[in-house]
This record gives sequence, C-alpha cells and structure tokens, in this order.
Amino acid sequence: MIYRLLAKFNDDFGLFVFFLYLAAFVLAFLMVFIFPPGALALMLLGLVGFVGVWLIVVVMRFFERILARKSLGQDRCPCCSHLEGFSLTPSTEWDSVVLCGGCGQHFESGGRRIPPEEDSEDDSTEAD
Repeated sequence: MIYRLLAKFNDDFGLFVFFLYLAAFVLAFLMVFIFPPGALALMLLGLVGFVGVWLIVVVMRFFERILARKSLGQDRCPCCSHLEGFSLTPSTEWDSVVLCGGCGQHFESGGRRIPPEEDSEDDSTEAD
C-alpha cells in the first residue's frame, strides 16, 4: 500500500512541479506590471526551488527502492502483492530483471521499476 502510493507520487511528481512552475511563471508575468520586485523574487525563489525539488525526488526514489527491495526479498511483488510467479530474466541493459507474473511489472535487482524491454520489430509496411 505504501509502496503503491510512493510509486504514484514519484510518477506524477514531475508533472506537478511543471504545473507549479507554470503557475509561478504566470504570476511572475503579471507581477512585472504590478510590482516588479515581486517578479524578481519569484524568479529567484524558483531557481532556489530546483534544489528542493531535486532533493525530494532523490529521497522519494530512495525510499521507493528500499520498499521494493524489501518486498522482492520476501518473494512478493511490491505493486500487486502477488506471491508467486516471479521470473528472473537476463537483460542487455540491466544486471537482472525480475518480472512479476501477476501485474507484469519489471524490476531491476536493486528495486527500481523499469519499463519492459521492447522487441525491435519493424512493423513498417511497404507501399505498393
């Protein structure tokens, strides 16, 4: 449960920060005409805010990986709590990939969620 909330937070946090900075930009643009020092203060606050956003991302991903490693160590999928059906597959890009048979989610051996490897098939059709 906690892992799912944390994973959802990590997935949506970038979009949240984007809209937050977009709103700050609109507010700063309006403040240029109303109170110019306020626009400068918002710009500086936004630049300093990048450090805070980066720290939040690093900490939340760290906790997500800890929870995933704990669940994978108990042979349980962190996403769907499926107890059986794990398959360990070799990967060209990662050390080893654990695939959950219940939800189909892939995990790196360190607990990181990874997208499934896609086969490089050419689905292009030739025009006659």
